[in-house]
Amino acid sequence: MERWKERIGRWKFDRKMQALVITSITLTTLIVLIVSTVSSVTSLKAKSIELLQDKNTALAENYQSMLEEYKTLSIALVIDRSVQNYLECDNKQTLKYSMAASEVNNVLSSSLNMSSEMNFVAVISYQMEDYLYRGKLPLAASEFYQVYERDLKGCKSGQDSTLKIGFSNAYFRGSQYTVNVYFPVYSVERLMEEKGLLCLNFSNPVLNQIVNEEETGQRTEIVDTDGTVVAARDTGKIGGETDYEDSLTGEKGTFYQKGRLYIYQKVSGWNYYIISSIASMELYRPSIRTIGIMTGILLILILVSYMIVKKVIQRVYHPLDRVVKKMDDVAAGSLTARIDAGHMGEDFAKLATGFNSMMEEILVLMEQVKQEQHQMEQIRFNSLQSQIQPHFLYNTLDCIHWQAVADGNHEISTLVKALARYYRICLSRGHDIIPLEMEIEHVRNYLIIQNMRYDHIIGSDISMNESCKGAMIPKLTLQPLVENSIYHGIKVKQGKEGSISLRAVRQGEVVKLILADTGTGMTQEQIDEMNQQLSEYDETFGYGVRNVNKRIELLYGAGYGLHYLKNSSGGVTVEIRIPYVTKMQEETMQGAMINV
Repeated sequence: MERWKERIGRWKFDRKMQALVITSITLTTLIVLIVSTVSSVTSLKAKSIELLQDKNTALAENYQSMLEEYKTLSIALVIDRSVQNYLECDNKQTLKYSMAASEVNNVLSSSLNMSSEMNFVAVISYQMEDYLYRGKLPLAASEFYQVYERDLKGCKSGQDSTLKIGFSNAYFRGSQYTVNVYFPVYSVERLMEEKGLLCLNFSNPVLNQIVNEEETGQRTEIVDTDGTVVAARDTGKIGGETDYEDSLTGEKGTFYQKGRLYIYQKVSGWNYYIISSIASMELYRPSIRTIGIMTGILLILILVSYMIVKKVIQRVYHPLDRVVKKMDDVAAGSLTARIDAGHMGEDFAKLATGFNSMMEEILVLMEQVKQEQHQMEQIRFNSLQSQIQPHFLYNTLDCIHWQAVADGNHEISTLVKALARYYRICLSRGHDIIPLEMEIEHVRNYLIIQNMRYDHIIGSDISMNESCKGAMIPKLTLQPLVENSIYHGIKVKQGKEGSISLRAVRQGEVVKLILADTGTGMTQEQIDEMNQQLSEYDETFGYGVRNVNKRIELLYGAGYGLHYLKNSSGGVTVEIRIPYVTKMQEETMQGAMINV
C-alpha cells in the first residue's frame, strides 16, 4: 500500500486529476452494471427454464398420443377374428389355413395403409412356427426371425401390461432407428393360452427428432422408469443405464448434476420420462451478451470522459508537457527531437532554445565520433585483409608439396595437398554458397587431414547421386558435423576407432544429406534435447552445429535444416534437408548472406 502511495505521489498534477475523475465515473457505472447484470441473469435463467419445461410438456403429450395409437391398433389386431382363426390353425396344408392367411393378410395390409408411420406388421404363430408379414420395406424370413427374437428380449413393458416397446436399429440392417411394438396374442376361447405374437414397426417422429437433434448446448433424452435410455442423440447411450435415475421422482421436476441443469416430465400413463438438459453456462450465455454491451458502454463513457478531462488539463499544462515529451523522445534515442518555442511564453521559450542548442551540439560531436570510428574499422579491416593472400597460400603449400615429393615423403605430400584443397574451398573466391560437389570434396580433404593426425582411426563411406552435384549449399555445412562425430563420437569411443558414412540423395525438389557415425551415440532423451535446442537457438548449445542449422534456415526458410536421430549401429545420424537449387542470387553468392 505504501508503495502505491509513493508511486501516485510522484505523478504529475494533471495525471492525478485525470485519475480522480475517471475513477469516480468508473465506480458509478460499475455499480449500475452490477445491479443490472444480476437482474438480467435471474430473469433470463427463469425464461430459459420455462422454455425447456414447455418443450418437455409438448414432447410428452405427442409421445403419449403416439403410444396410445400404437396400443389401440395392437389391441384391434389381436382380437380380430381372422387373426384368431389363423393362430388356431395347426397345418399349413389345409384349406382352413389358406383362407385364414388370406384374411389376415388383408387385415394387415389395411392396417399398414392406415398408418403412414408404420413400416411393417407381422403375426407370428407359435403352433405352426409360421408368420405373416406385410411391410413397406422387404425383409427376408430368416432375417425377421433372427431379429425379432433377439430384439424382443431387450424390450420392456411400456405400461403395467403385456405390451412391450423398444427403440432400436435392429431391423433393416441397422440403417435406421425404429419403434418396435410387441403384443402377445391370447386365445379368446381359452384364457391365458398364448397362441402367437403381434409385431409392429414404426418410424416415430418424436424419437427420430431426438436422435437427429442438432449439436447444441441442449440435450433431449427419453428414459424409462428403470433408468434405461430409450432415445438420445448419442445413439451409443440407447439401451444403457443413466446415472441420474434416483433423481427422477414425481411427475416432473428439475435437478443439477455434473454442471448441467436437468428438467424432466413423465409421459402420462406410461413408464417413460422426457428429459431435457442444458449446461449451466448456457443458461448465462444471453446474460454474457448483455454484460458485454453494458461493459462496452462503460468503456466508451470512460474513454469520452478521459478525452474531455485530458483536453481541459492539457490546455493548462500544454507548454510544460511539450518540453517533457521532447526530453522523453531524447531518452528513447531520438536525437533529432526539437522544441517549437512558439506560443510558449518567455520562460518556456528560453528553455526550448537552450534545449535545441544542446541537441545540435550533441549531433555534431556524435558525427565526429562516428567518422573516427569508421576510419579505425576500415584500417583494421585492411590490415586483416592484407594478411590473407590466397595465391600466396596456395603457392606456398604447392612448394611444400613438391618438396615432399622430391624427398619421397608421400604422407606429407598427401597432407599438404589435402590442406591446399581444404583452404581453396574454404576461401572459394569469397563465395558463401558453393555446389554440393565442392562441399563433399571439402569433407574428403578434411578426413584425409584428420586421419593423418589420428593414425587412420576414421573409416569413411561417401556417396552422392549424380542429380545432387549441382545443388547449392552454404559453405562449411558438413565439416562442423563431421568434426562433432570425430571428437564427440569416435575419439571418446573405446578403442578409438570408428567410421563415418555420408550419403547425398535427391527426393523431388529436396536434397537430403545423411551423415552417420559409429561413435558412442546418445540416449533418446539427449537427442530430443539436441533437436529442441537446434530449433530454439539456445546460446549454451554447440556453436558450430547451431551455426550450421541457422545458416540453412536463414537462407532457405523454415522446413530446412538439421535433425538428429539414433542409428542401428549405436551411433548418431544427422539428416540435413536443403532445397534443390542450382543458382543463387549474385549478392548471396558473393557473401551478402547473413553470416551467423
